[in-house]
Amino acid sequence: MAISRWPKIGSRRAWRLQQELGSGANVWQADSATLREITGLRPETISLIVEERKRQDPGAMLERVTRAGAWVLSFADAAYPPPLLQLFDPPIVLLGWGQPLAKHARHLAVVGARRMTSYGRQVTDQLIAGLAGNDVVVISGLALGVDGEAHRAALANGLVTWAVLGSGFGNLYPERHRDLALQIIANGGTLLSEYWPDAKPEAHHFPARNRIIAALADTVLVVEADQKSGSLITVDHALDLGRDIWSVPGNVTSRFSRGTNNLLRHGATLIANSEDMLAEWNWGTAAAKAQEDLPRLKGAAQLVYGALTDQVVSLDEIVDLSGLTTAEVLAALMELELGGWAEAAAAQSYRRTSVRHKNEN
Repeated sequence: MAISRWPKIGSRRAWRLQQELGSGANVWQADSATLREITGLRPETISLIVEERKRQDPGAMLERVTRAGAWVLSFADAAYPPPLLQLFDPPIVLLGWGQPLAKHARHLAVVGARRMTSYGRQVTDQLIAGLAGNDVVVISGLALGVDGEAHRAALANGLVTWAVLGSGFGNLYPERHRDLALQIIANGGTLLSEYWPDAKPEAHHFPARNRIIAALADTVLVVEADQKSGSLITVDHALDLGRDIWSVPGNVTSRFSRGTNNLLRHGATLIANSEDMLAEWNWGTAAAKAQEDLPRLKGAAQLVYGALTDQVVSLDEIVDLSGLTTAEVLAALMELELGGWAEAAAAQSYRRTSVRHKNEN
């Protein structure tokens, strides 16, 4: 946290310092000559860093954050979200308020216009409602319009939601979403920020925030967007990272459909209803039928079945998603195979069986 506040030390220089010196402690203790050699910064900037370091107390900084109920991860921590390391400039530190980030079967970013129309509100509500009962986390930026509606819809349908901020926790923006932010935390979600708690919502923070949203998601859904919408910055980051892009078609006479319709012209997947999303994730009819039968399973078998999909999933992934030990997962997989619910697809890999297969059993 202390190093992230040094003048002219961005993600790339901080990463280089970490790699060269081996730990945050070593970076903190490095002399001026070492800092200048590794960073390539001018002597006057190094002097500013040294002066800033004299004013800092890392222990007190950490205590202040944790006393407020937040947690902190640096990009040197094992628990730091691996997708963020795919960014050219990953956050040096990630501050979280609420639950620690957990892996879900699907990570869906929902972004769109701040000046959302009634159509945008209706579509957002309907699409997210169609995901209820599935292991999906909804990620957005807590902004007015589509962002806020996505968070509200997720909460209304029992889904976990993460909000990535363009400010510190102490300066939530917009202020009118303070209650929404507290609801997110109260319902098992998380607020995330790379900024110190008292950081104000500066204009340049929001495009930077969008790269985190894109990285944490495996799919980005754009509901409404003008041709120069900030949502399209999130799309650009997502494309650079190889993420899937979904777009909702809109009225060709509406300015808030120009961006989404243009995405469709350039190859984005058209999403008209929640069935389209489930089909893209291979959670179509067969998965819905299996979900209806899920209460028949109990305990570890239910957890393991929930970690499986129609696609091949490795044993290690099942262990991570279910939260069980390897021995517990193997025992549950045997139960599922005997019952016709799952099948071995390859060495140490499994998938759900088809509805036809289960009916035959």
